[in-house]
Amino acid sequence: MMHARLTFTPVAVVSFLACAAGFAFAAQAPGGGAPGFVLTSTSFEDGGFAPNRLAYTNTPQTPDCSGQNISPQLSWANPAPGVKSYVLTMYEAEGGPAHTDLVVYGIPPNVTSFAEGELGRGSPKFVEGKGFRTMGTWRGMCPPANAGTSIHHYIFRIRGTDLDPAELPPGLSSEELDLQLRGHTKGQAILVAKYQRPQQPVP
Repeated sequence: MMHARLTFTPVAVVSFLACAAGFAFAAQAPGGGAPGFVLTSTSFEDGGFAPNRLAYTNTPQTPDCSGQNISPQLSWANPAPGVKSYVLTMYEAEGGPAHTDLVVYGIPPNVTSFAEGELGRGSPKFVEGKGFRTMGTWRGMCPPANAGTSIHHYIFRIRGTDLDPAELPPGLSSEELDLQLRGHTKGQAILVAKYQRPQQPVP
């Protein structure tokens, strides 16, 4: 069965962010009680700009990039009862075809955070999938030069699952992972970062 690739227009991005905001609001318990499943970062604020150190590095193959390719710090809390593992992805809404640049899963239930830089390499804390550019670990922001300095949105999503951490094989793309997760997801949380390509290369 063929699945159409999603392409986000500016209007679609606004709609997605509105839905994400609605989800975050709905996650709050009635009466101002304890919040539901949440995803946070000390590297950037939700809806704020990601620092340039998170962007991809400048190489002969990526001359328009100017960062250090350091993955962000991420933490999550208040998952649904019965979660056996987590899935973490980062989806870029613009910059050509919309795509996923971070795909890791099989994260054990006792892992509730990643330090800054930790997602940039393989780890026993997760199973590495396959991102848009072949690797599933962190591949930082790098909007193409023809995008100018327009703002791009990066959507981080953590999902709880009822699957054991070792149940899924390595190397799954985000589309393949979504198929495997049908009927196995136990809540999700979303965090959005913005990034704007510097007008001049950053040393």
